[in-house]
Order: sequence, then structure tokens, then C-alpha cells
Amino acid sequence: MPEEPIENPSDNPAIEPEADQKVEAEKTIQIPEGSRVVTIIIDKGEVTEKVYQSPDGDRIIVKY
Repeated sequence: MPEEPIENPSDNPAIEPEADQKVEAEKTIQIPEGSRVVTIIIDKGEVTEKVYQSPDGDRIIVKY
């Protein structure tokens, strides 16, 4: 049985519930000490986005 395409990404069960709480950051933002990179998005060989997780559990998105 083929899966039906999901038109609304927020209905995607693979997306973490806290994805809606992610904060889009600008290049001037400082990443808190102790944060880890949890996701790197690469498009056509270039890094376009990094997602960091702070020690407090907050997710910070940096788009390039």
C-alpha cells in the first residue's frame, strides 16, 4: 500500500514535537557554550543550515 504524500509538514510524525519551537537565528547570535550541532543541512555541496541544541535543551537554527 503506497503512502500518501504529506502536504502539511507539521503533520509529519517524523518531525520532532519541539520542531515548532525552534528559533531561527541570524549570523550575529551567539551559540551558548556547551551547545552541540544536531543537524547540518547541505544543499548542492554548501552548508545552508545548522541546528544546535543548547545545554538547556533549546534548539537554535542558523541559516546561511
